[in-house]
Amino acid sequence: MSPTSTVSTAQPAGSESNAGLMDRRRFLALAGMGVTVTAMPLSFASAAAAQTGPRSLVCVFLAGGADSANIFIPRDFDQAGSTYDTYRTTRGVLAEPANTLIPFDDGQFGFNRLFPEMARIANRGDMAIVQNVGPLARPTTRADFEAGRSIPEVLFSHNSQQKLWQTGRPSLAPSQGWGGRISAVVNGGDEIAPSFSIAGSNIWSSAQDAPYSRVSASVAVSRLRGYDAELRNWIDSFEGVESVMRTALNSARATGNEFDRVLADSIDTAILTTEQLRDATAASAANDVGMDVDGNDLGQQLQVVARLIRNRQSLGMDRQIFFVRMGGWDTHGEQEDRFEELAQEFDEAIGQFQGAVDRLGVTDSVTTFTASDFGRTLGINGDGTDHAWGGHAFVMGGAVNGGTYGTFPSYSTTNNPDDTGDRRDNFAGRLIPTTAVAQHAATLARWMGLSERQLDQVFPELLNFAERDLGFL
Repeated sequence: MSPTSTVSTAQPAGSESNAGLMDRRRFLALAGMGVTVTAMPLSFASAAAAQTGPRSLVCVFLAGGADSANIFIPRDFDQAGSTYDTYRTTRGVLAEPANTLIPFDDGQFGFNRLFPEMARIANRGDMAIVQNVGPLARPTTRADFEAGRSIPEVLFSHNSQQKLWQTGRPSLAPSQGWGGRISAVVNGGDEIAPSFSIAGSNIWSSAQDAPYSRVSASVAVSRLRGYDAELRNWIDSFEGVESVMRTALNSARATGNEFDRVLADSIDTAILTTEQLRDATAASAANDVGMDVDGNDLGQQLQVVARLIRNRQSLGMDRQIFFVRMGGWDTHGEQEDRFEELAQEFDEAIGQFQGAVDRLGVTDSVTTFTASDFGRTLGINGDGTDHAWGGHAFVMGGAVNGGTYGTFPSYSTTNNPDDTGDRRDNFAGRLIPTTAVAQHAATLARWMGLSERQLDQVFPELLNFAERDLGFL
């Protein structure tokens, strides 16, 4: 968020000439470079959260399509006709050996050996596994899929399915993310929007009347040049630039030009935001959250999240929204080796973050969940897997009612009611979701304070499902 350009001279634009107007606009535009407070046009009505006490919601997006079928795995191998046997037959060489699985709950399911931190969190009762979830317009069967009835748009495509997951809608037309829509409801009117992306621009955080700040995990937040006292001491050309900039901002508003006014307001917001976030995100002894994440990109993003959560009271943030992202999950080839590397980075980062949340004493007020483009095919393609549809999502936190939610799908290669089938009606290994993103997201949104009426506004397709609350919070 540190500005990348400098301005040595600027005219306060006391004249209404075209030259003066352009100089003023150029000054404001250059001054705003590098400031990353993002907002969509206005339209969404806000309301106060019903729940008491602060709450933080963290989206961990696994970009590329994570193979969740090899994270949470059937473990009933000691039973005749077991689900594990079906899993092993269908997955072939990618199947995890039964004796390496980390048992979960009553032992009917287990976690891949590469996810010990996930298993630890789950076995202490702080994780919900939402089974076979994906974008849906309404409850959908294989017959519906074959007939093309109410099917989400452009299935099995990265860009489109990332958008459908992040908007919670079955159509590509909406551009608002459901994280942003939650923020618009519970954070309306806040001076600094407590919504953050540590992974750049994204759809999930975006909504009308819901700005969010993009914070870097590797570059420290600094105030806008000219407003940072530390910089004034050694940049002679910026002497007095604060008063010049303030004069320019006030002049821009006075002209009545809408473009100038919006730009001036945006710069004012950036000044205020960077001032307050600088100390909240800085690495210091006073802001230590106890995470050891050197070399772990996801861990470094979550470290920034932990610092902002630690400082949420001093920042006056009652409802925080966070987005982090980990790429690389598009495992078409060499999946065994690539999946192991991805799993280790992800599991370490999640364990470190949950440990920090526990040490801060905010376990019950922080909920972290995973999302991805889609699940991957159950069958293998050489030494990898292809794009699919339904997959498992994981929700973590002290407020979570641990266990499994939704319906575990069939992994059978014959007569599988959950499989889309291919054009010749053969097994495709692409699971039709039995739980909708809208149901999953609405459960999280309700915990953040949305009323039933607001849930219907944020997730219009929720009206098509009998189960509005999955019960994991």
